[in-house]
Amino acid sequence: MYMTPLDGYHRPDATWLLTSRPATKTKYLMYEPLPQGLALHDAVLLYAGDVRAGDLVIAEFGGKPAARVSVHLRTPYAADPHTVSDCPCAGCVRCKDFDGAEPHTLPGRDERWACLAPSDGEEPCWVYSVATPLAVIPAAAVRARTGRPAA
Repeated sequence: MYMTPLDGYHRPDATWLLTSRPATKTKYLMYEPLPQGLALHDAVLLYAGDVRAGDLVIAEFGGKPAARVSVHLRTPYAADPHTVSDCPCAGCVRCKDFDGAEPHTLPGRDERWACLAPSDGEEPCWVYSVATPLAVIPAAAVRARTGRPAA
């Protein structure tokens, strides 16, 4: 499925391709299915700085800037966005690495990094440049199709 960012900050010659979610379960790689009632056609392309609380993050995009292909996350997660400096994780390894670093930014934005899912104590935070494109299922779609917020 080809995608276009919702905010218009994309290059006109860039293409984002959301591939089918891997269904493979092996000894080393297991991809959790999307919550029942949700499908890839519910996903939209957002930059990390535009992801809102409750959005379900399902994939990142890799490849060259003109042709980006999805890299599905093994476990989709509900976003709980914070700036790295305001992250409630109390300084996990990943937030310490990114605090003060200089990534690309979006026009009119002061933030540089977004922590989309604070550390649960075992895994470090999910930190992205605010300009990183992600495939997400908006919180409203999650509630409408499943009857509950993303977990």
